[in-house]
Amino acid sequence: MSVGKSIGAVVGFLFVLAFVSVMFTIIVAIGIWPGEAKLTAPLLCPADRSDACVVSDTTNPRPGETVVNFSLNCVGEHGEVTDVGFFRPFMLLVGFHAAIFTPLLLLGAVRRRRTTKEINAELADFRSQLNPTASPAPVASTSPFGDEPPPFIDSSTKGPFD
Repeated sequence: MSVGKSIGAVVGFLFVLAFVSVMFTIIVAIGIWPGEAKLTAPLLCPADRSDACVVSDTTNPRPGETVVNFSLNCVGEHGEVTDVGFFRPFMLLVGFHAAIFTPLLLLGAVRRRRTTKEINAELADFRSQLNPTASPAPVASTSPFGDEPPPFIDSSTKGPFD
């Protein structure tokens, strides 16, 4: 594989990894379980405010429009609150999901690469066994009419593609 193809493969892999990780995080952390952001609390919350909760604020700025904001709050022992926001937990979750998907995508890429090599080797072996001077074997007719055209086709007239 040339250097250009190798770089292209790496860039393509990173693009797919980023896309899959971001989409999975959007679906899970925003659509299904916003509480997943609490998993990032040990990294983002101060030591004295270790109890984390995700707060959802829903507003209606205009009729027919609803905006939902999620934020990770770190709560201390006496009720002190630190608002971490949602961007930093979201980006950490994208990183966690990328770490989970990396070996899966690499495994898929390696399996696909090996399979392609095996197929190419089998094709090369098959081609080397072919005898180009031999006539092809006759193909058995699968038509119930044998070699004759079906009775509803008039073979005396030419069609538009004849």
